[in-house]
Amino acid sequence: MFYIKGTRKAKIKVYHHHDRPCEECKDFNLTIGVYQEYFHFFFIPVAATGEKSTVIYCSSCGQRLRSDSLTKEYVSRTRAPFYLYTGLLLIGLLVLLGFAGTGWGAYERSRYISDPRVGDVYLMKASQDVLNGYRFVRLSRINGDSIIAMGNNVLYLTSTSDLSSDDYFSADAPVLLRRSQLKQLYQTDSIQNVYRDYEGSSGFNRVK
Repeated sequence: MFYIKGTRKAKIKVYHHHDRPCEECKDFNLTIGVYQEYFHFFFIPVAATGEKSTVIYCSSCGQRLRSDSLTKEYVSRTRAPFYLYTGLLLIGLLVLLGFAGTGWGAYERSRYISDPRVGDVYLMKASQDVLNGYRFVRLSRINGDSIIAMGNNVLYLTSTSDLSSDDYFSADAPVLLRRSQLKQLYQTDSIQNVYRDYEGSSGFNRVK
């Protein structure tokens, strides 16, 4: 994949200095532009890098001049603008959104566990012969503390969020759960995930 990245310079501040004459025309009308180098990725500024620099010229005659003292003075008073850190801000925002999404998902799962409903689907740890994996169960009846669920037919070796095309829930594979045990099963990761209000593409409505 082709990446466009590198460093560029941005003019971050312009000052007008009237206390020193131009060496060419002797006019007191200097302009000082302060530049900051920054790293970019796909032309999005990620972070300011390196040292600041200046371009000094006379606004009257256009003569450019070099002055270490003026450069030091104006560089020291100029701060890199926040937009040069756009990339880092975006990364931070994505991380925060990821944490927020994870937190909201955990909250919803906990709420579903506390208030089970017919049709809820649980992804649970399971084993078959010498294989360890995951199975789905779909709640079909709730009576007090007793929950009757239907199991699916396939053992999934990795965690997944939907049924394979040839899989379905079967009334011939009943699973008995206790409402009072759901929270413990969830806290010990025996219940890995909870699905409610799911899309038809998940396959969770396939019951035979």
